[in-house]
Amino acid sequence: MDSCTSALLLREMGYAPIGVRLVLHQGDDLNDQNRLKALRSMGIEVLEVDGRDVFHRAVIKPFLEDYESCRTPNPCVICNENAKLKLLFDEADRRGIELVATGHYVKKAVYRERASLARASFAPKDQSYMLYRIPRRWIDRLIFPLGDMSKEQVRRYVAQEMGSPDMAQGDSQDICFIDGALDDFLLSSLGGSSSPGPMLSVGGEVLGRHRGLCLYTEGQRKGLGLGGGPWFVVKKDIKANSLILGRRENVEVRRIRASSPRWHHPVEVGASYDLQHRYRSRPQRGTLVSLDDRGMEVLLDYPAYGVALGQSLVFYDGDRVLGGGIIDWTANW
Repeated sequence: MDSCTSALLLREMGYAPIGVRLVLHQGDDLNDQNRLKALRSMGIEVLEVDGRDVFHRAVIKPFLEDYESCRTPNPCVICNENAKLKLLFDEADRRGIELVATGHYVKKAVYRERASLARASFAPKDQSYMLYRIPRRWIDRLIFPLGDMSKEQVRRYVAQEMGSPDMAQGDSQDICFIDGALDDFLLSSLGGSSSPGPMLSVGGEVLGRHRGLCLYTEGQRKGLGLGGGPWFVVKKDIKANSLILGRRENVEVRRIRASSPRWHHPVEVGASYDLQHRYRSRPQRGTLVSLDDRGMEVLLDYPAYGVALGQSLVFYDGDRVLGGGIIDWTANW
């Protein structure tokens, strides 16, 4: 729906958009098929690009490897960098097309005299966090028609332009390639590499049994199946196959290290930034205490909760995206 809306808005702006349907995994949404037919009937060309091999190699495989290593990855971050947007730019380059538009809820703005990614006007749908890893060179060529729209405005626009409320139904899934529960997908995909083991308190008391370390995330409270709570996941001990649980104070985080850095703008050690450690988390103020080619470390002004290894730490200056990295270490000191 979002991509179709972008195509129609681009045409209103005077562009001659060419739609691209990326086939990334098995399964197709009937609403999407109907919207594509409607676009073609309205005179907008729609291409089909088979990206299933790229998607499996660049997204699904590392996603499973991360979970097997007891990290909690964000596949959308990796997909935008290595699959979805890469395929779009490859297709545009093959055709000699300069500009690429997407249905992401994000804006472009000028920051320090350079084009920058910026938060969308409608905060609940903002996807700037998901795009921080895209190459700097792509930003100048990108257009985001939905940056100032809410989801409800998009639904109304689609229903009006395509002549049917049915065209405005449906929404994207959290993880597009998983049809069903994440736990079931992980257990069936990882097989015997994730086996049950003990749940221990931070003091070493046996509290119960976990179903496989890959099914849990640092800071998790729900779904532990224990009394006497609330309990939170503090750590996953891979060598002992133990899940370490504690109270809320045991999952406080003040220091975060992140690796595999990607910067759109320079940052400075000793400077303070708005920091976001997962897609839906509220940004927190923190200071950059170290920085090199391998990564960075920050000290938060106040403790954060639910900081998971494998998620991204994204730096903002106000609503402008500066860059970030993949979280690989946390501490509370």
